[in-house]
Formats: sequence, C-alpha cells, structure tokens
Amino acid sequence: MKRSKVIDAILGSTLYDTVIKNVKLVNIITGEVYNSEIGIIDGKIGHVNQPNEAPLSGNKEYDAEGKYAIPGLIDTHVHTESSMMTVANMAEAIVVHGTTTIACDPHEIGNVLGMEGVKYIYESSEDIPLMVNVLVPSCIPSALGVETAGAEFGKEEIEKLMKMDRVAGLGEVMDFPGVINQSSRMMEIIETAKNYTKFLQGHAPSLVGRELSAYLSTGISSCHETSFSEEARYKLRAGMTLECRESSIVHDIKALAPVLKEFNYPVTTTFCTDDREPDDILKEGHLDHVIRVAIKEGIPPIEAVKMATYNASKLLNKDDIGLIAPGRYANIVLLDRLEEFVVNEVFYKGELVAKEGKMVKPVPNKNYPLENRNTVIFQEKPTKEDFRIASDKDEATMNIIAFNKEVPIITDLEQITLNTNNGYVDISDREDLAVLSVFERHGKKGKKSTCLVKDLGLTHGAIASTVSHDTHNLAVVGKNEDDMMKAVDTLCEVGGGIVCVVDGEIEALIELPIAGLMSDKKIDELAPKTALLKAKISELGLKATCPIIQVASFSLPVIPNVRLTDLGLVDVNKQEIIPIIIS
Repeated sequence: MKRSKVIDAILGSTLYDTVIKNVKLVNIITGEVYNSEIGIIDGKIGHVNQPNEAPLSGNKEYDAEGKYAIPGLIDTHVHTESSMMTVANMAEAIVVHGTTTIACDPHEIGNVLGMEGVKYIYESSEDIPLMVNVLVPSCIPSALGVETAGAEFGKEEIEKLMKMDRVAGLGEVMDFPGVINQSSRMMEIIETAKNYTKFLQGHAPSLVGRELSAYLSTGISSCHETSFSEEARYKLRAGMTLECRESSIVHDIKALAPVLKEFNYPVTTTFCTDDREPDDILKEGHLDHVIRVAIKEGIPPIEAVKMATYNASKLLNKDDIGLIAPGRYANIVLLDRLEEFVVNEVFYKGELVAKEGKMVKPVPNKNYPLENRNTVIFQEKPTKEDFRIASDKDEATMNIIAFNKEVPIITDLEQITLNTNNGYVDISDREDLAVLSVFERHGKKGKKSTCLVKDLGLTHGAIASTVSHDTHNLAVVGKNEDDMMKAVDTLCEVGGGIVCVVDGEIEALIELPIAGLMSDKKIDELAPKTALLKAKISELGLKATCPIIQVASFSLPVIPNVRLTDLGLVDVNKQEIIPIIIS
C-alpha cells in the first residue's frame, strides 16, 4: 500500500515541503485571529498550528513577517472573455490580487464557436496557477428565434461537455421564463445536467414569489443578478444563494450589505465579478476590490473573507479549497492589513506565485489554432446602402429604439414619422437620431438589419463592435455612412474588436482577433486601450457610465424593452420580431 506523504509529514516522519512561519491565521470558521504556522506537503495543507503548539519544520521555510493568512479567493461567477484576455493572461492579471479559483461560464465564446469555443477555454486553462472550474453554458443562444448565433446548445451538447473533468456545474440559466413555463429545451438541458452535477447556477433578476419557487424547484440554487434589498431578503428566505456581484458594469454590494447584516451573514452568500474589464482590474483589482467594497459597506472583514472563500467552496461543492485546513489545497493569501485588504503574497498549491502585485514568474501561454482564425465572416460584404432604411413613400412611420435618459442601458419602443429622400428615410435634420445596424458575422444565414435609435447621445462619428452580447454579431452605430463603413471595414480586417471612427479616422481601437472577443495581449497593454476607448465613446456623446457594455448590449434581446438583432427589431417582452416600417 502506498504511504501518504501528507500523513507522514503531519506525524513528523518526513519534513514538510514548505512551512509558512510567523503568520496571523484568520480562522474564518471560528472568527479568531491567532499566531500560527502552516505546513505544506504535495501542494496541500498538512497541519496548521494552533496557539502554543510546537514549531513545524520544512525543507523550505517562508517568513510571513506577521502578515494575515487567509484562503485563496474564489470567484463563483465570471466570464473570462469579458476581460478581453486569454485565460492565461487573465490569470496573470488576477492571481496577484489573491484570486486563486474561478468558476467561469464561457457562453460568450460558445455563442461564437460552439463546443469548440468552450473546449478552447477549458484546454487553455490547464497548467496555470489558477483553478479554473468550467460551467457548461446553458443558454446558447440566450433567446431562440430572434437572433442568429454561431451555435445552438441542446441536450446533446450539454451532455458531451458535462463529461469534462473540471466542469463544476451548469452555467447561469438565463432563460428563467423558459424554466418557469417548462419549455422542452430548458427542461431537457436541466435534467441532462443533473445527471452529472449538483450545481445549477441561476440568473433570475427581480424574480420572487411562486415564480421563484418554480425556478428553484428544478434544482437551480444561486443568482448573481440580485440588485435590490427586498429581492435579496426574499431569495435568502427561499434558500437561494446570493452571488453578490461587483462588476465593471453593476455594483450590487451597497444594496445587499444591509440585508446580509440583518440576516447575520448567512452561509448562502458568495462574491462574484461577472464581467471585469482590463483597465478596472489594473486600477482597482479583482475579488480583493469586491471585498474592500464590502468592508466599506459595513460587512466585517472576516465575514467578507468567508463569503469569498468557504461559502464559495460550498456552493461549488469543492471541499479541497476554501479553508486553510488539513487536506485542502495550499491556496493562501497573505495580507499586511486585514481591514484595508491589500494583498501581498499569493501561494498556489503551496508555491509562491505572486508577491507585491507581480507574478513571481510569467504564466505559460500556449498558442492554439483557434486563436489565429478570423471569425468575422460575412456571406456578403456590408455596403453603405445597408445603413439606409428604404421607403417608397414621401414619409414613413416607423418603430425605433429610444434610450432611457436615466438608465441608458434600458430602451423603449417609440413610433415616429420622418420624411424620405430618394427612396430612403431622411434623418439629416434630427440631432437626436442615429443609425444602428447589425450584421450576422458567423457565416451562417447572412442576415442583417438596420433601424433608428433616439436619445443615445451620439453627436458624430461611429462605433462598431463584435463584442455584442450574447450572440456577438457585428453591431455598428453612427451618424454618417462613411464613418460606419470605415468602422465595419476595420473590424473585418483585424478579425474583430471595438472601434471608434470620426471623420474617416480611427480614434480608438481594441483589436480582439480571438473569436472577435479576446486578445493575446497582457493586461498592461490592454488596459490603456480600454481606458482610451471608453473616453472616446464618451466624447462621441454616449452618456452611460459603462460605455463599452452599452455598445455591447445594443443587440441583446433579453434586456428591456426593445433591441435590434440581425433578424430585425425585437420586442423583448414578447420575444417577437416587429416591423421597422409601419406605414
């Protein structure tokens, strides 16, 4: 029988590989902080000294100089594609902030490249100093029948992907109406997933009452879309886990913190970042930033750490992480000060991988054939005429998208009547109107559509993006055809990304040639580009606090109340295509 090196080290018959000495252990179970030593063998924790125990001995000894030791942080819901980086480069960017485990849902690249895209995220996340647990995307596409994605997942695709080793569960079930109404597609996907996993991740904004109970009855257990206090109370009382989100786009901790205090910080709470853009990671951090926000909002530091570690491990059914305790992986973060939560050192499976905001050594980056493929594929190349709306009458009454001035990501359906000129709708005298076009770019049906948008704020130029949730077709909005054409042509040439064009000149460009979503560049190179892009989008007149995500959501037919996809104008509430020209 093979002897256990871990047990031998614990009992003293062999030395530990490493002993971290002179630490203040933050015990997130008992709420204590005490002086300790941590013995590490074969990447796992052997023994953690309690007060007044004899010193431990190791082949290597690391002096923590009195720093606080906490478990490595766990992000329970993240889309790595939103970082615009490969998984390896994202790991290099976030491990220095104390994140050692993520649960990622690759539904962005899945919508572009299907199973091949999901497997790419899986394979490219091996052998890096970050535990990447993949969640199988449940909703590809997010809405059936109103858009064209690069793939469509059903029972067969879910079953094949569920068999991969590092799959932690089913990704966010966004189609909660389909679950509640027991659509055959969603019920088959859920039942198939339950044959392989206990973790079904939810997505249920504002859902309460019997509809929430119907949703939970299927086995779905969590939600990262909870933004309001009363909603949080209801979901916690119903047994749902709140994955409390602080992303580049949505900031929920402020509203949720008082409820967590009211309920004495229940174990059914975790933290997640969902979508985090490069400049925000570089400037503010990752889960360490989320914890700092939580502490600022009154959540005690030890409770915040517990949410980001132990609670997260329980949600993901991972009993080998989440605590500094025997048998767990030695994913350990050292902090100078617990209240300020500044990460100093990071150990991953017992090895020092980051110190003072820098990786000890670069994360290995392999090249994959998929990374060299241009996924901006049009059956017919777009032309300037595609940006026009034809009408054979002297004036045209039409449905348009009107942006909410208070919440710019929300839209409403309006009807207007405009004059025509040479057979096309004329908006030359309307400063409040712009043109929005969406082109299917997966080489499938070659569909395209154009409508007018009101009160977007755009004053000049054009913006185009292949980051266009969730199917990631190419969307372009502009005030003149020449700039719109230049923007589209630019993204075709570079294989995808986001670009601003003014008077025929490129003002800002992020090249994202990997599936039109990601770059092979590291964060130090990407972050300035995303910061510049945000500034340039704002200079063109868009008022959103998150300009990139506003552009990326123009074609997302699950956000109220009306969107444009490659198939046409979508009434989101009815999930129906509606005419652009009424009369």
